[in-house]
Amino acid sequence: MYTRPLQAISWGLLAAAISYVANAQSIKTQINFPLPPVGIAANSFTNHIYVATPSYGGSNDTVTVIDGKTDTISNRITVPRGAQLPVIDILRDRIFVVGCDAYSETFTCLVTSINGITHRVIGSSTITTTPGNGILGAAYDPICDKLYIANASDNRIDIVDARSLKVVDSISTNGQAPFGISLNPFNQRLYVPYYTNQVDVFDVHNKALVATATIGTQDVFTAVNILTGDVYVTDNVFGPSTTGVLDQNGKKLTTVPVSETPYGLDLDPFTNTVYVASTGNPALTVINGATNSVSATLSGVNANFVSVNYVSRKVYLSGNNSVTVVAEK
Repeated sequence: MYTRPLQAISWGLLAAAISYVANAQSIKTQINFPLPPVGIAANSFTNHIYVATPSYGGSNDTVTVIDGKTDTISNRITVPRGAQLPVIDILRDRIFVVGCDAYSETFTCLVTSINGITHRVIGSSTITTTPGNGILGAAYDPICDKLYIANASDNRIDIVDARSLKVVDSISTNGQAPFGISLNPFNQRLYVPYYTNQVDVFDVHNKALVATATIGTQDVFTAVNILTGDVYVTDNVFGPSTTGVLDQNGKKLTTVPVSETPYGLDLDPFTNTVYVASTGNPALTVINGATNSVSATLSGVNANFVSVNYVSRKVYLSGNNSVTVVAEK
């Protein structure tokens, strides 16, 4: 239903993106927080960046809004406890925040929806109350208007209707705890790491496992380039570390050396550039997706999560009581 508009938007942005001249990345500014922020997501159309900022036991959590024009905090949205990972719906200007409240007597994982225009909470819904690893990843399908949530307490992918926020179906991960998932809405493939050397590829339309890739040792997060189809996988190990590369069908293409203990990552599909945050030796590794080789390393960038604004050509990294802003150009 939304395939044509989404493709039109993608190619329109591509035309704008290729007009830029590539330059070396550089740190632009740093935004400080009183407590460590976690997940981060940029809406490239509205130029708003959303940061999950837990209270770590307070009465409520917050989603902090950064104005991408000034790279300053413009709003703070109060949400239920358990705010960990924000996900953006760029077509309908909604933000979904998923996570678990581990501070209450009853372990509860939930999803909260936010109106991106008014920055008011639309609603919240419980995903699971099973104690355990909780929610470790999320992805959004703008074509079918569904959320896919990596439920590591129940070892499944929960499928959530984005309007009602209700779980409408699930995909079993066969006893394994899913981690940082990513979705290609064009081919309806979901890429699921398990903090092992295995990444499963699911056809979400048919809820079927179509491939299993063996790559890395402790695969933690994935990111898919919707234009090339390539998938990048961080291997969260100590010592010499890599980020793996798969094709859209799950075939291993190569591994790329990165700074020690990579964790979060994101990419700019229009410049075909991948950004990997490493925590062991804090740095941001920049990968050229055309050659799958390292084009730059920014040392001293201490962050866990990454989100790219591919219109403003800026990279936002959250962690260690701050959000770091890096210029792509």
